[in-house]
Amino acid sequence: MLKLPKCPYCGFGFDYSKAAKSLHEKEVKCRKCGKIMSVSYKLAAARTAILFFVFLVFVNTVYLFHSKSQTIIPNIVLTVIFIFVYMAIVPLKITFGKIEGQDDPPEKLKKNRHRHKKTKNRKIEFEENPIENTSFDE
Repeated sequence: MLKLPKCPYCGFGFDYSKAAKSLHEKEVKCRKCGKIMSVSYKLAAARTAILFFVFLVFVNTVYLFHSKSQTIIPNIVLTVIFIFVYMAIVPLKITFGKIEGQDDPPEKLKKNRHRHKKTKNRKIEFEENPIENTSFDE
């Protein structure tokens, strides 16, 4: 679920900084194979944002009712911390997709040039008298 993205073509793993930079782009070029891939993260980031928001409201509400302080400064600090944690998690939610026309064409079958290779008979035997028992004996 929380993994660094990988190239769908060659499986090259991107590091965190490259994943964070690709948030602002629609297409990214792989450093290893050089193919272009699409970037998608919005649906996964929206789900994570909803989860963080619900948890943040719950934690702030519990803290507000059970604390003895009269200010909301700790709630604001907690909210800012949650926002920074969410922003740090979003690059881990990126997925790269294939773009049509970037796939390798199917490999052509190679001709078997050695299919009809002639073998040499290295075991050569000679008969002592090849003319024996033939019409030349008479």
